[in-house]
Amino acid sequence: MATWDLRRLQLHFEKREAHNIYLVYGEDSFLIDEVLKLIKDKVLSSGAIDFNFDQFYASDASASQVRDTIEMLPVMCERRLVFFKGVHALKEKEWETLMPIIENPVESTVLVLVADKIDKRKKFAKKVAETGVMLELKIPYENQIPVWVDYIAYNHQLELPREVIALIHQLVGNSLSEINSEMTKLKQYVGDRKNVTQEDVYQVVSRAKVENVFDLATAIGRKDRVRALSCLSNILENGQNEVGALAMILRHVRILAALQDGVKKGLSGPKLSAKAGVPSFFLKDYLQQSRAWSHQKVVKTIRSLHETDRAMKTSPISSHIWLENFIIQTCQ
Repeated sequence: MATWDLRRLQLHFEKREAHNIYLVYGEDSFLIDEVLKLIKDKVLSSGAIDFNFDQFYASDASASQVRDTIEMLPVMCERRLVFFKGVHALKEKEWETLMPIIENPVESTVLVLVADKIDKRKKFAKKVAETGVMLELKIPYENQIPVWVDYIAYNHQLELPREVIALIHQLVGNSLSEINSEMTKLKQYVGDRKNVTQEDVYQVVSRAKVENVFDLATAIGRKDRVRALSCLSNILENGQNEVGALAMILRHVRILAALQDGVKKGLSGPKLSAKAGVPSFFLKDYLQQSRAWSHQKVVKTIRSLHETDRAMKTSPISSHIWLENFIIQTCQ
């Protein structure tokens, strides 16, 4: 069976019942939670949850304990639901304990295995692909984030105009989990009011990440290696992981490139903001920085960021080292 995504699962549930086994994997906890909620709502009614839902973590539950629970009959409903999280940490011996369940799923139980990442070459992954469904939850591309911001806002009963969506994307970045967290704060702040303004966002969402990326870009533009490494450290200390930090830096430099191209074409004001995808009140700061970077510097940095991204995803070397190497190279 082919690997699914969240949308395919949603479409499947509109017409059919749940499968007996799912292997859900991805690095964004928001997407994981969305899938688990979707499966839970599909499999169990609210009245059946207390007696027919179990959740285990690989860090503190044995595979045999999970297997025993899977084999239990449901209570006063058709199916039992079991979540087993963190299975990327399971040893081969523990997988062997679960293999009979994976090879011959228990008809009265829906088992959901959850992992950060998996090796599709492993026996258990190949077998799940045969008997169940594999769901790969990829981090959305840059141009897909605004749609996700709108979707998350809708889940919180909030309505966001385009400029507010752009502002949240600018301040928070590409992490759906962090966007959801900030949306929760916004909902608490506005109360019963549905419409969210830019002023609301400024009151609730921290500008620290954007300011840190601005500082980093300024340091790179000046070839100030020490300052750039310090800015990178600040970004990571603010809770952004290496992949997220790289995405933020890449987005920032792409904005500089878009502004340079827009100015060259004679754009200004709202049209230039729209082309670059930034709120209008950030335009002045971005323009000032885009003028300090040569076009050649922008192109070279974007190329280096893509190379760093590939290295981080394929190399056994620490992602932090690759990021530092990127800083050293671009500050030469």
